[in-house]
Amino acid sequence: MPDHDLSGSSRAITAVYIQGPVTLAPLDPAWIQTPETVITLSRRIHETGAKMVDMGNENRRIKVKVVHNGTDIFFFYQWDESTPNVTVNDYSLFADAFAMEIPLITEVSPIWMGAKDKPVNIIYWRADLARPENIVGGGIGTTQISSDTESQNIRHYQNWANGVWTVIITRPMTTASHNQVSFVRSATYRLALANWKGGSDAERGGNKIISDWLYLFIK
Repeated sequence: MPDHDLSGSSRAITAVYIQGPVTLAPLDPAWIQTPETVITLSRRIHETGAKMVDMGNENRRIKVKVVHNGTDIFFFYQWDESTPNVTVNDYSLFADAFAMEIPLITEVSPIWMGAKDKPVNIIYWRADLARPENIVGGGIGTTQISSDTESQNIRHYQNWANGVWTVIITRPMTTASHNQVSFVRSATYRLALANWKGGSDAERGGNKIISDWLYLFIK
């Protein structure tokens, strides 16, 4: 649901309106017209039991562009990764991953997976998955992949080249699912980003680096 108008914040990302079709191709002309925002993820989080422990600061930069055409919204993300990690096992191998989190209600949700009365909607991409997952969280340890038909509407593009991941995620602006946020023009939404480096870095689940709350303005 829309938040108060915070589009003037220095942490604001604008979803630019593009008339006509937009594709998942990274060279689509829509991206040339769209300003890039660089977001620094600096809060390293470690999940211990039912607690999230802030492990201090570490800077990781994510390039962000967002566009919509009134029907679908597209999120373009790029970040450095020297080696692509696309394999998972139960012990030592972890895949690269990325997530975006938006509260499902107007009240401010805890950034760590929301709360029971303040749930969040998460789109979770992982390099080894066939498609991103739509997730709902109501607090630490409560995240669930939504299975309703209406929320199975996420498409994506992914590519690693020259030390950079490019991931583009799209879904309809509005949805009939109670497990997804509907986006309204001229509204602002809180948004948080998370990133996991795979390989042997032991980043998976609650071990990740996150942003503070950002603000997504739908132009």
